[in-house]
Amino acid sequence: MEDADGMDTDPPSAGLQDAFGGHALPSVATIRNDLIKAVAELSFCELASSAQWAAELSVALPSTEMDDATVPPVSSYNNIKSAKMYSSLMLAKSYFNMREYSRAAYVLQHIKDLHTHQAALFLRLYSLYLAGEKRKDEEAMEVTDPVQKCQVKNAELKTIEAQLAGLHEKRLLNGLNLYLYGIALRGLELKEEARRVLVQAVHVFPCNWSAWLDIIAISSDLNDVTDVRADLHLPDHWMVLFFQAALHIELQRNQEARDLYVALKRHFPESSYILSQVAACDYNMRNFDASQASFDEMRKKDPYKLASLDTYSNILYVKEQSAALSHLARQAVRIDKYTPEACCIIGNYYSLKGEHEKSVTYFQRALSLNRNFTPAWILMGHEFMEMKNTPSAIDAYRTAVNINQRDYRAWYGLGQTYELLNLHFYALFYYKRAMTLRPEDARMWCAMAQCYDSMGRKVEALKCYEKAHRCGDRERMA
Repeated sequence: MEDADGMDTDPPSAGLQDAFGGHALPSVATIRNDLIKAVAELSFCELASSAQWAAELSVALPSTEMDDATVPPVSSYNNIKSAKMYSSLMLAKSYFNMREYSRAAYVLQHIKDLHTHQAALFLRLYSLYLAGEKRKDEEAMEVTDPVQKCQVKNAELKTIEAQLAGLHEKRLLNGLNLYLYGIALRGLELKEEARRVLVQAVHVFPCNWSAWLDIIAISSDLNDVTDVRADLHLPDHWMVLFFQAALHIELQRNQEARDLYVALKRHFPESSYILSQVAACDYNMRNFDASQASFDEMRKKDPYKLASLDTYSNILYVKEQSAALSHLARQAVRIDKYTPEACCIIGNYYSLKGEHEKSVTYFQRALSLNRNFTPAWILMGHEFMEMKNTPSAIDAYRTAVNINQRDYRAWYGLGQTYELLNLHFYALFYYKRAMTLRPEDARMWCAMAQCYDSMGRKVEALKCYEKAHRCGDRERMA
């Protein structure tokens, strides 16, 4: 079939059509136009992660006859008539890029009717937000008690919320300011309200990928992520497909996610992001060979990309491919050794060599770079288990759970740790939590069966073994 851009393509998959209200994706030209506008807007407002995501997706589109067409200017400052306003904005952006967030916010503080300049309003309050986050991280580093560390908050959130609440009531916020209002509400633990505002944000500005991810994260915190697709009134936009695929992964519906990503790959054939997501789905389903093949293809397309390569190193670790893991570690160091992903790759390399103390050092280094990097906490917990340091393993797994309650690996790790301590009742509790997240994983049922067996509850143990067998017990643990 020939699409609107003259490209010879197969008919869109049924799954993709169903996800988009029974229709195929819009034309390549339409999608590219959406993404180009989004990149300009996001870049101007310093939302680097979302801008990068949109830009990479734009480049991943197939070539068309319209590729050489002139792109109209789409930057946020085109409608700024005042030279003074423009100068203030540029100064604020320069301070922002130098990580002087308080100075950036102060430059825009005295501008009258700031809400009439949405980009300036966003840049001022987002700078204030990041200044608060920076101070929060500094204060948390000075606190040793884990409970007190969790109680350190961003002191600027109430100021941001107060300034945006009135404008929100008057419907004077654009998509990015709605997004900022949503993350401020989330920081204040007003999660239901935050999700409602973020849904409004993606209606107004659908190509802000960070807003979609925050909707999933908040739904996970509220423990109603299963119903989020049905309950939320999402926009009729092609970005919903990426949201739905990410939601499937969050729900451990890995085959559904993979099918959707494979369908999307036909429309974004050069996307390294989609390849990494396909690899993640295969990894979650323990199809390590297929996952490794997808990672290899991704690395050919994007050889300097480190994001998600910690998962790739897990595959090489499980398959005991020490030479390949060593090569990957050297490449990661050459690209950027001061990233959590590089540190985790090196940590896995030393773990495979049996140097567990050295491995822990690198996982700790990863966490010094990003304390919310869940894979590092889980891998460090595994290392402490190897070292028979159960208190530290429990602490690592618990921290991972606090960061992401839907990561089954942390719950499973806690179960293994308590089972090692012969505390089978506690182990069973954590295994059950892991099983609710991965009900089709035979390992969860086998672990529960072993606990029941150790507690003398043979009937329950037999039922769990039978369920493990029905789930496809690859390791033949049942």
